[in-house]
Order: sequence, then C-alpha cells, then structure tokens
Amino acid sequence: MSGTGKNPREITIKLLCPSLSKMTQVVWEDQRMDLGSISRAFGLDPSTLRLNGHFISRGVDLIASSLTWNSLLSFFSSKDLPTGRDQCDALLVTGKLCKVGLKRGHDSIFSKWDWQDDGK
Repeated sequence: MSGTGKNPREITIKLLCPSLSKMTQVVWEDQRMDLGSISRAFGLDPSTLRLNGHFISRGVDLIASSLTWNSLLSFFSSKDLPTGRDQCDALLVTGKLCKVGLKRGHDSIFSKWDWQDDGK
C-alpha cells in the first residue's frame, strides 16, 4: 500500500524490445518491479536488463527491493523518457540475449503478461 492512504491503482505498461516483440504488463502502481519476469519474457540475461537505458538495481530474486513502478514512471516522465502509456510511448527494454540452450523452465509469466501482436 502507498503511504498516501489511497488504494493502489492497477496500471498497464507497454514494453518494447526492438529486436523481439511488444508486450503489455499489468501491475499495481506501488508494486515492486519484477525484473526477472521481464527478462524471461524477452529471453534476456537479467544481469544486463535495462529500461529506457537505465540499469535498475535488484536483489538476488531479481525484484527491485526499493523501487515501485509508480516511482520509476515518475522519474522517466520527469526526464521526458517513455513511460509505457501506449504503443508509441513504450518503455525500451534492452539487454543481452540469454545463451542458446539455457532452460527457461516453466515460467508463470503468462498469468501476468498480455502478449500484443499488432503485426508491426
């Protein structure tokens, strides 16, 4: 819960990895960022993942322990960087591809992610 006394709001964030695909993530604005889910969804090495060119500090569980989506989007907005509001304003996801042959296991990301295929 946020410290403002308001109920947390669900937000939809558009993510774009230029060499792969577009996707949408639905999160709570005060939710800590799960960078592991993002890196797995795009097949990227989690240690190299960047959003809008920024490295986000994360714990061993690949979750940003002190950063919420709301605070990150506010930062990006103040710098006139994409905030993920729509396809034209998608957050830029970059990183090195995972090595071929690594097992990804059974990810539970399909319950969190709504894949977008708009033919682009």
